Amino acid sequence: MRIRTSDIKYNIEAGFFAAMNMLDKRVEFRYFPFTSMKIGETPIYFVGERNQAFQEIIINGSVKDRKFVAYFVYGNEVVGFVTVGYQNLHLYIWEAMKLLIMPPAS
Repeated sequence: MRIRTSDIKYNIEAGFFAAMNMLDKRVEFRYFPFTSMKIGETPIYFVGERNQAFQEIIINGSVKDRKFVAYFVYGNEVVGFVTVGYQNLHLYIWEAMKLLIMPPAS
């Protein structure tokens, strides 16, 4: 059965992963969707699946000053996050998730 999402990057990564597995090549599939936008002068970066289920939100920083990170937690695992007001912080957290070195949410 064909499955195609609206996320083009995901489709490309999934196709590559499927092709490498058909060729018996060992490849890891660690794609985390990434969305960026700017509201006024405030950069906002979201990393995680759209419509991802979560049970808790942990906010680190100052919402009032519009400079914070919100982590979306399911069980004991961080499943996504949004950075607001930071320029490159999302890249470090995103890489930690890809390398599976993200600490547990507890």
